[in-house]
Amino acid sequence: MSYYNHTFHHDGIAVDYCIYPSHKKETAHTILLLHGFLASGSCFHSMIPRLRSRYHVLTLDFPPFGNSGKSATTAFSYDYYTRLVISLLNYLQIEKLHIAGHSMGGQIAMRLAYEHPDRIAKLFLFAPSSYMLPTDAFSSLIASAGIFPSIMRLVFEASSVVGFLRHLVADPEQVTLRMVVAYSIPFMDKTLFTGLADFIQARGGDLPNDSLQQIQAETLIFWGSKDPLLPPSIGYRLLAELPHATLHILPDAGHLLPEETPETLLAYMD
Repeated sequence: MSYYNHTFHHDGIAVDYCIYPSHKKETAHTILLLHGFLASGSCFHSMIPRLRSRYHVLTLDFPPFGNSGKSATTAFSYDYYTRLVISLLNYLQIEKLHIAGHSMGGQIAMRLAYEHPDRIAKLFLFAPSSYMLPTDAFSSLIASAGIFPSIMRLVFEASSVVGFLRHLVADPEQVTLRMVVAYSIPFMDKTLFTGLADFIQARGGDLPNDSLQQIQAETLIFWGSKDPLLPPSIGYRLLAELPHATLHILPDAGHLLPEETPETLLAYMD
């Protein structure tokens, strides 16, 4: 699968992104794929080949995840990620595009559609993070403790990446070696946990109802009927708030929709 891997610097942080050119030279549209918390652009690997028959495909790794830079001083947040995406689009001279976002990436996609409606043509949301409040003062205090990153690391090592992934899918047999490797590599860098602690403190809350109601982009929402992390009821709430949305509940699917049901998602995106 031919593609171009690049590094873009935003606020001094190296951001890893990939461009997969469309197989059709006359293709004008670009689709940006935004991953979720603890994931990376590689989670869309099963979808990219078919998407290239219609789109130029753009992926990125939100820092401190994937191959992007880790920082002990930058406060990563939803606002930071939204500004990062717009900065990258400006750098690549992409004026308007479609966006597909999974989990946390879905929240960033909705923020982009709300704050920059002229840049977004269509939204594809895969179990997007929604209705989460900002980190409360007590949790923020715990996350600010100097020992907290070390505690997080011990928790992740004890639970294992395999256990984490098997919990998020409807069928644990769908967890492949490729998935385990892709999700494991970032955790080998100790500074990742400092970035995660900062994110917990600074991430901010999800878009409130009045902001969701102002999103005018056509929106397709997808949800796994067996999602153990974000229940499908959240999808029905979003359907009631977003003016131009449709909701598709996918049977026997969990939370990792791009990994579990790529063909079903692609059937709606063609």
